[in-house]
Amino acid sequence: MQFSLRQINYFLAAAETGQFSAAAIKMHVTQTAITGAIKDLEGVLGVALFTRHHASGVSLTVDGQKFLHHAYGISAAVNSALHDPGLMRQNVSGKVRFGATPAVLSVYLVPAIARFSKAYPQIELGVEELERPDLETAIQEGHIDLGGAWLANLSDPDRLEMVALTRARRQLWLPASHALLTKRSIALTDVAPLPYALYTQDETPRNTMRFWQSCGLQPSIKYRVSSVETLRSLVAQGLAVSIISDAAYRPFSMEGLRVETRPLDDGLPSIEIGLAWSPRRPMTPATEIFKTFMQLTFGGVRSGVRVL
Repeated sequence: MQFSLRQINYFLAAAETGQFSAAAIKMHVTQTAITGAIKDLEGVLGVALFTRHHASGVSLTVDGQKFLHHAYGISAAVNSALHDPGLMRQNVSGKVRFGATPAVLSVYLVPAIARFSKAYPQIELGVEELERPDLETAIQEGHIDLGGAWLANLSDPDRLEMVALTRARRQLWLPASHALLTKRSIALTDVAPLPYALYTQDETPRNTMRFWQSCGLQPSIKYRVSSVETLRSLVAQGLAVSIISDAAYRPFSMEGLRVETRPLDDGLPSIEIGLAWSPRRPMTPATEIFKTFMQLTFGGVRSGVRVL
């Protein structure tokens, strides 16, 4: 019998909020990710953990109440391990210079950086937002100790050491009343004629065009925006659709309008987020602790675990 820490965290979020949608917001993932993880967890355990009340949310079953105590124990044990002196030495001090590309920093890393700063106040962590070419230069020239980026975007990976933190899939974003929501399956051919909003941060345009061109298609780009909030509003208002990482998804725009997501049949490649550093420069103990903390926090691409 096996289950992941990700499933435990999603279960706890759903139990505490009483809604899969609210749990998704709390965990910064899609509602589909929450429902899928909990369904898999129930399959592993062989019991129903929640009673679904549809419009009024969910409540724990008797088995769910029993498992809740175990889940809190598991979560507490992991948090204890993250700060175990034998695993992560609390007596190490020093400076860590960390850089990351804009979207990776804003969407993925800020919560983990905040937790690290609270857990290791004796380590001075400096953070700089850099575009990918500047980030690679800063790593090679020793201006930063560690960088965070979409790993596939790195232009010269053979000169860098890298470790993946997590993987995100791409999905189609739609306004709540869109006609495609009634289809059982959606392909890029369905999306191609529609007004498209292109997210322009972190070389997304180049990567977006790669998967469109691999299918012999191209999007009807009407909007180019660097803000996820702006993109979300354009979709929610019914002005455009977009294909973007799950990690940036929130169910509502700033105006309070609903944004829906759907998977595509075309098998779009996932996005790998990770850390990179120069093998020519010895890593300080403080930097090693920061790297290990980030790996433990995200759990790696094999498990998809994200400690939040």
